[in-house]
Amino acid sequence: MLLQLTALLLYFTSLVSGQQQCSYVTVATCGDDVTVTPGNLLSGRGEKGDTGLPGKMGPRGFTGNNGAIGPIGPKGDTGMPGGVGRRGETGRQGPVGPKGHKGEKGEALNLEDFNRDLNEIRERLRDIDNRLLPVSCLTSSLNGYQILSNNKTGVCDHKWTVFQRRFDGSVDFNRTWQEYKDGFGNMEGEFWLGLDQIHEMTSGQNCKLKVKMTGFDATTAYAQYRKAKSVSWATQNKQKNTNNVFCFRSSFAIDDESDNYRLHVSGFSGTAGDSLVYHNGYQFTSKDRDNDRWNGGNCAVRHGANGGWWYCWCSHSKLNAEWGRSEGHNRNMIWYHWKGWNEAIKESTMMFKCE
Repeated sequence: MLLQLTALLLYFTSLVSGQQQCSYVTVATCGDDVTVTPGNLLSGRGEKGDTGLPGKMGPRGFTGNNGAIGPIGPKGDTGMPGGVGRRGETGRQGPVGPKGHKGEKGEALNLEDFNRDLNEIRERLRDIDNRLLPVSCLTSSLNGYQILSNNKTGVCDHKWTVFQRRFDGSVDFNRTWQEYKDGFGNMEGEFWLGLDQIHEMTSGQNCKLKVKMTGFDATTAYAQYRKAKSVSWATQNKQKNTNNVFCFRSSFAIDDESDNYRLHVSGFSGTAGDSLVYHNGYQFTSKDRDNDRWNGGNCAVRHGANGGWWYCWCSHSKLNAEWGRSEGHNRNMIWYHWKGWNEAIKESTMMFKCE
């Protein structure tokens, strides 16, 4: 191949120099020998060669003019609603409106009517409170001020129903018969449950009574009554409304109002001494209803500072008397067989549990 290319180069060189007048040459090779035979340029045209490779791309032409604007396309679908915009600023305060007409002159306040209406409202509220008193704590597993399973309000102490509690003198126990019947005070503080409620909850039941007390010297004691037995009490020479008195005992219960809530209690045990046995079998006395056996007057007024109790001739105990410490035993709360006549009781809690 190299020899063929050399022969062609020599031929074309001779054409340029004018030494040869040929239109084509014939090159033959045999081994290392090369024979070049010039042809006649006029003897004829050779065959058309193959199409050459395309040339390089020319430079980019100029940008043509913009075409005409096409027609308007169809309306697109409605987009999603945008978010809520920010709240605008508060507008300015409007002008002051015109002054209203002068009203008619009212009637003068009648204080007597007002006080009467106010007292009536208080009585109604007291009636509502009385309807919220407890039936029993026996089914309750909680302690303290609570709503029992019967939807009534009560105070429970380890399944015992509390019916009297005193500790600071915040509630006045100087009350009438009706108030002792209905109950009074604050269930979260000092209170008396009510004789009607105590009767309904203990009547025909096997009930225990517990009395817990604290002295002003911070000492404590208790009395509990839980074993039923019957005893008679000595007949006194001076009596009221009857020739004979028979005091009988049960565990704990009181009769209804027709028998003036007579007390039945028995089976003492405890550390305070039995100062309630003296009152067993006697009716309840208040400052306005005297049912005790003392001919000298009303024990509630004379020895209880108007506090109601089951007075006999008159008392060995009186936990509804005036709270505090005063000279003698005629006014304050006492439990004779624990603190004697002259030492007052500071705190007392009376409760029962029926089974």
